[in-house]
Amino acid sequence: MSRNRGESGEGRLGTFFALTLLAVMIYLGFKVIPVMINSYAFKDFIEEEARFASVRKDDEEIRTRIYNKARELELPIAMEMIHTDRTNSRFDIAVSYAVPIVTPVYTYQYKRDERVSSPLF
Repeated sequence: MSRNRGESGEGRLGTFFALTLLAVMIYLGFKVIPVMINSYAFKDFIEEEARFASVRKDDEEIRTRIYNKARELELPIAMEMIHTDRTNSRFDIAVSYAVPIVTPVYTYQYKRDERVSSPLF
């Protein structure tokens, strides 16, 4: 089978472009998805801590548990970034942080501002 003189190879170029795009998307998925999963797991954990704050009377113990969970999930959170506030009726937790997602071209800061409030019974 011979090629016609009018063919310029656009099919091959399109396939190369599609495969390159697919490879980039897979690479970014491996970089971004674990960070997102860990961030959502951390949010679930602080929501649970706020719900059970009436059982745990010591705010410092709650802050330490949150800090240890952040370290377990490899999130860049320092103890000073964890703020708790207890009133007669509510317990609040606030944590703001940013996770750098480093790629060869750009470093993206995945910013999270977690604020949880739960009633004390």
